[in-house]
Amino acid sequence: MKNKINFEPIGEAMKVFDTDKIDIYRRTEIQNPDGTTGETSSLVPMYTDVYCHIAFITADNPDSATADTQPIIVGLKINCSLDVDIQNGDYVIANKLSDSGEVLETYKGLVGEPRVAQSRKSVEMKMETDV
Repeated sequence: MKNKINFEPIGEAMKVFDTDKIDIYRRTEIQNPDGTTGETSSLVPMYTDVYCHIAFITADNPDSATADTQPIIVGLKINCSLDVDIQNGDYVIANKLSDSGEVLETYKGLVGEPRVAQSRKSVEMKMETDV
């Protein structure tokens, strides 16, 4: 019989790295006048100033059409505690903060399906780009 390992203390210790903040917005379910259900057309603020850790992820994008440039795709990974209610399709405003709490940079975009481990939760965000 295997001993069960309690990862909860690890998750609590990892909170020391949660020095950034996110605001989470979501479309909510509504009842239509005809009795069917739908979603709100506008995003509703669900949570603000949620502590997290923002990290950058890069992926090589090999493409024969762009062989000369070999573009690298940069994304955002948000790591947070297990109790954060973040869902696939949520719109997130993520603030990378300095040690003194000043906003260094703000990123906005939609997040994908959360990945849950025994001690942490993480989501990847597709960042909006200025066109």
